[in-house]
Amino acid sequence: MNQELMLLKRKVYDACSELVSERITSLQQSLKGFQDAANEETKSSAGDKYETGRAMMHLEKEKVAHALNEVLKQQKVLGQLIVSKAHDQAALGALIITDSGNFYLSASLGKLKVDDTDVFCLSPVAPLGNAFLGKKKGDHVTFKKMSYTIESIC
Repeated sequence: MNQELMLLKRKVYDACSELVSERITSLQQSLKGFQDAANEETKSSAGDKYETGRAMMHLEKEKVAHALNEVLKQQKVLGQLIVSKAHDQAALGALIITDSGNFYLSASLGKLKVDDTDVFCLSPVAPLGNAFLGKKKGDHVTFKKMSYTIESIC
């Protein structure tokens, strides 16, 4: 297996892990901020205004908690990957080099730039990720009028 690609794959994995860790920390801090604000707030004489503000804060807290849950799922997926495993076909944990872009089948984290190389981190259950599953070097994938020829997989 091409050592250069394996090194790139390791760096992409590390970048994914770092991004997920940063998101978790940020979301946890936001949740703590909501909790601190709720603990410090005392009921004002405004009544309905207080209740409306409290309800809005609760909705925001729920959004952040949901986002944290999603990022924790991404962290779990990344934790299951064996980065040193070389793949001969597209599967979870594979780095796929095509003529139209580079893809890392892992968690849906979007585009990352690693060593001046753009890599799209996507889930194998995402439509494009699913289209790649099982494909090998030389195979073609067509998705939304885009054609991808797989040049390498590791």
